[in-house]
Amino acid sequence: MTSNVKNTLTNIFSFINHGGDHYFQNKRMVISSTDAWGVLRKDLIDTLGIQRAKRFLLRYGWNCGVNEARMLKDMVDWESDIEWLLAGSKMHLIGGRALSYPEHFKVDMEKGTFDVSGHWIDSYEAKQHLQHYSLYHEPICYFLIGYGGGYTSECLGKKVIFKETQCVGKGDKQCCYVAKTLEEWGSEIDDELINYEEQDIADELDIVYRRVEKQSEILHVGSSVTKNLTSALLQGKGMDEFAKILAKDLNMPVLIQNQYFDYISHYFDESPPHVQPYNWVAIKNFIEKQVSKRVLTQTKQFEVRPNQNLLISPIIIQNDVYGFISIYREGVRFGDAEIDFLERAASICAVKMLNERTAIQTEVRMKGDLLEELFKGETDPANIINRFCYFGYNINQPQYVLTVEFSNCDNAKDLKSASKQLMNFLSREETHYHTTFVRLEKLNKATILIPIEYLEKKKKSIKQFAQHCYELVRMNHDTGPIYLGVSKQCTDVGQYCKRFKEANKAIEIAKAKNRLMNDSSSSVVHAEELGHIMILLDARKPEELLEYAHEFLSDLKAYDEKSSTELLRTLFYYIENQCNLHKTAREMNVSISGMRYRIQRIEELMNINLSRATSTFEIQIALQTYMVFNLL
Repeated sequence: MTSNVKNTLTNIFSFINHGGDHYFQNKRMVISSTDAWGVLRKDLIDTLGIQRAKRFLLRYGWNCGVNEARMLKDMVDWESDIEWLLAGSKMHLIGGRALSYPEHFKVDMEKGTFDVSGHWIDSYEAKQHLQHYSLYHEPICYFLIGYGGGYTSECLGKKVIFKETQCVGKGDKQCCYVAKTLEEWGSEIDDELINYEEQDIADELDIVYRRVEKQSEILHVGSSVTKNLTSALLQGKGMDEFAKILAKDLNMPVLIQNQYFDYISHYFDESPPHVQPYNWVAIKNFIEKQVSKRVLTQTKQFEVRPNQNLLISPIIIQNDVYGFISIYREGVRFGDAEIDFLERAASICAVKMLNERTAIQTEVRMKGDLLEELFKGETDPANIINRFCYFGYNINQPQYVLTVEFSNCDNAKDLKSASKQLMNFLSREETHYHTTFVRLEKLNKATILIPIEYLEKKKKSIKQFAQHCYELVRMNHDTGPIYLGVSKQCTDVGQYCKRFKEANKAIEIAKAKNRLMNDSSSSVVHAEELGHIMILLDARKPEELLEYAHEFLSDLKAYDEKSSTELLRTLFYYIENQCNLHKTAREMNVSISGMRYRIQRIEELMNINLSRATSTFEIQIALQTYMVFNLL
């Protein structure tokens, strides 16, 4: 009688009472404990060494995978070849080896493409390794790798190689794999293919010898890179020399850039014979378009064009990226050796940049101390001029004093971030426009000298520059208002004390306005726009001057708000036009009779006579004060 029961993966495994035999249908199987396999694995490693044991276990796993794939193809009524392929993962679980969990699965059986990645959960091989050995420096699930490759290769009809990328046996949280066909791997898997070939001991010794030679060459190049770059660093050489040394040691083009991907140095020795020319402009364009917008904190490889490879390593100082160093070559992709060489070079470049940064910070701090003396006005100006000359700086050139104050600076991290953004911007401008910004940072304030020559090069006014600084800082300071005060133009060293006071007085006006108006908005105030009110502000506090203005104008302002009239605005134009009734009427587009009524009503509400010179002078001061505080 013929059975109608469909053969599936779960019903072909059976226990038959013939002395305790176990069968896959008519194929006799042997069950063994993982501990026993662990002991066998240990003996192989101890006897052959881990690399030869690795090749043995890989080939053994490969043959097991091929054999089980062939066996299952005939035993089970598969609905599709994909189902047969996926059974390999289930066999891991049935055999107690691991739970295989594919995460990315892109397979086309007809086209012969295979791109799969996933996890091996609870790998018996990793557990057994750790029972006998400590953590290894590379993945160690050799049988699982071999089995996966053998099984899938048999199903697909093309050679598929599994590569373990993470492994519990080397300290990772889980075992992860990637599997592709040889064509899809390309040259990336070349070093692993030798492990799948059966060889005698002489061939293996020859392979080991070649590997030792290769490692010796790598060590030699690495040692040369470190030695030559360190020597250049100790001799005080610059980035140009670093690029030249690395390019000659690696025989590749080298590019060094700052954190904004601006050019610092580049070198490639084209003198040796058979050197292929390369498109330097294309590489720069690729970095600008494809790389500069990314956040790179680790060494990364890019493909500029097919078979054109770019390796970029960040130059990191105190967890911040301060630049990038790159190498380029055509053909073979970069391997671990080149990554190691480049990261060594990046570390030495970081030391160089740190030294330069420290020197610059020291110079900036010394200039700041001189600037503080200058603002106090207690030191002989000639002495200050000479001391600034030691730094190559002409303090007598025309400039503005710009002061930034960060309020509510309880959050030190927020304050540091906002200040850092501003200083980084100034540093970039110094490099690009070949200028110098002398600056003084103290507590929650930063005071900067802005040269007129720089503004002319940049083709911007001081108002535009101050507004840009304000917007830049505002983006990185969310805990409170920011005040920018800008002085009038300073043309002589003897004016700095006064200009410094102007910039700070402008900030006081903005803060006083916020207090009186119960507001917390940020603002930029220019001393140039304060007019003759600045003279009064030098003698009085802003709040006192505003109270003085309120005595004259508060009733009029209240009436306007209540009655929706323009008496305060009318008064301003009337005073500005020297109490000329007809001129004021024309300017405000009001009839003469209407203007007479308005002036009469203003005099009644303020209880004054606008024909008296003393009254108009006091009113003019009050109106100007209202304008300064944006109340008019």
